[in-house]
Amino acid sequence: MKIDENVWKYFQSHLGYSDEEMEIFKNDPRWSRILEKSDDLLKKTIVFEVYESQGCNVEHKVGDRFFFSPEGYMFAHKGPKKVCPYLMPAMARMMCVIQERMYEGLDPRPFFYRGHCDDVGLKCGGWGRVVIEAKIVDRGKE
Repeated sequence: MKIDENVWKYFQSHLGYSDEEMEIFKNDPRWSRILEKSDDLLKKTIVFEVYESQGCNVEHKVGDRFFFSPEGYMFAHKGPKKVCPYLMPAMARMMCVIQERMYEGLDPRPFFYRGHCDDVGLKCGGWGRVVIEAKIVDRGKE
């Protein structure tokens, strides 16, 4: 499939690439493969839902949900008003796996679909512990 020139122009503007940088971007076959799948990717939302929570200082509770686009940005307005920075690394690690699986045309839900915050929990000298679960849902059905 040939990528429409308007798509390339959009990305050049969006990413702020010079003409030289854009040629590098366009000549990397990975980006064409991803853009060919973009219609399908944009129909999904990645949801990280709190599966377990004990002693969370930020007060994340079971059922809290964090919403991300397949491109990797958070829909901050849809989730809790506060987001613990120690939970973000788990979401980032899982997001990399989910994106990679989507780009390769695989089932995007990782085999290891749960992660946890970087807090070690009360018994090990921390505050608590939060476990999240990754879910991939159709856009609009979150």
